Amino acid sequence: MSLENETLRIGITTFGCDLKSGMSRYASNLIAQFAANPGKDTFEVLSHSSGIHEFMPSAECMTAVSVPEWLRNPMLNIAWHQLALPAVCGRRRFDVLFLPAASRRTPVRVPCPTVGTVHDLTPFHMAGKYDHARMFYQTRVLPLLLKRLTRIIAISESTKRDLLEYVGVPEHRVAVVHSAADTDMFYPRNRDAAVNRVRGYGVRAPYVIYVSRIEHPGKNHVRLIRAFESIKASDAIPHQLVLAGADWVRADEVRHAASESPVHDHILFTGYVHGRDLPDLYCGADVLVFPSLFEGFGLPILEAMACGVPVACSNVSSMPEIAGDAAVLFDPLDVDSIAQGLLALLASEDEHASFVRKGLYRASQFSWEKTAMQTLDVIRGAAKR
Repeated sequence: MSLENETLRIGITTFGCDLKSGMSRYASNLIAQFAANPGKDTFEVLSHSSGIHEFMPSAECMTAVSVPEWLRNPMLNIAWHQLALPAVCGRRRFDVLFLPAASRRTPVRVPCPTVGTVHDLTPFHMAGKYDHARMFYQTRVLPLLLKRLTRIIAISESTKRDLLEYVGVPEHRVAVVHSAADTDMFYPRNRDAAVNRVRGYGVRAPYVIYVSRIEHPGKNHVRLIRAFESIKASDAIPHQLVLAGADWVRADEVRHAASESPVHDHILFTGYVHGRDLPDLYCGADVLVFPSLFEGFGLPILEAMACGVPVACSNVSSMPEIAGDAAVLFDPLDVDSIAQGLLALLASEDEHASFVRKGLYRASQFSWEKTAMQTLDVIRGAAKR
């Protein structure tokens, strides 16, 4: 049956998109764009009752479908996806189901075509990233579920390669659709004014910032602290190192490394940063450093670039793909390489200004409008099947 002139009823789940992660920003930005440019389609957004406001724009094409708060429990939520979600899809007569966090929540079977976004397959690259139960789910169960999706969206070529290698999905079922920085939110601001607005976090200019959950070893904070020490010792830079993010797996080891550092007075943990404050934290910084050992995309790279902040980041996984030639790349396993990458931007005003210009241009090549249009094309194509 041709669906070119049909109105599609598209279900969207937000489960797995916790409100402190990049997946949450991914889902909320996409849904906002769907609402702004829906075409003939209608959308029903499934979310926890207390979090639906985080995802639901006011638009005639959008309907909220709330589920009980007790489904926030991860194990119960996974079970709900297998036992109850199929009935919900049938009862609400979805033509297609879109799962923005398919790498966290995917049903075995529903009575309609499915499209899921896979952000990363980090556990295949980092043994011990999670506890044994979660590692088993991510590496043994999830691949079987992902294979059942009608189409898969990978947010980078790096993630697509992992899907082909570790999951064994046929290449024709995987579409690469890049994420983006929200340029209505992330744009250049006056540095001094930005710093003043976020002084409540304890920041002081000048500073270098790393935006990430405090997680060890994947986010590589400890090597960054060592690199920062070496720069402070040899170059006597006045900068503070700002580690912006909520504590997560083995955060105590990162905090211990910072407390034992000879420059501990210059290392700041802000804790969780509310989204409305994040642009000012970027804009107040001299450099974003992003030494992660693995990323499916690395959204802070584009967000900082869009704010006019130069970036030094890892040269592994998706990060060179996203940064292009607009960032200084370094080996995240080499403390000296991290330090040299940072110094390249801190020690030369010309290099700093050059990478500001390159970053602004690079960020402009990505947009949520383009991401949403490409995503809808994949969803509509799955519905036709």
